[in-house]
Amino acid sequence: MIEDRKLTAIEERKWRAEFKRDGREAVRQQLRFGLAPHLKRDLAIVWLREQERAAERRERGTFWIAVAVLVLTILGILIALGIVRL
Repeated sequence: MIEDRKLTAIEERKWRAEFKRDGREAVRQQLRFGLAPHLKRDLAIVWLREQERAAERRERGTFWIAVAVLVLTILGILIALGIVRL
């Protein structure tokens, strides 16, 4: 059966809260085994993409923080050894 109705704001908030409560892995499992109605399935796919993008942004941020800490640590060591003077 083709669903031609639109997702309501209430449904979207309810389903997003459900997805958040269940977690990414559980939502992926639900998609694998079939998630109905189709509007919920479509929203689950969008929600998972959003979660993946957010995780990637966090990972990139963490990487650059680690690089900055490493550079500052090396600089601190070089200053402590008297190799570099400021």
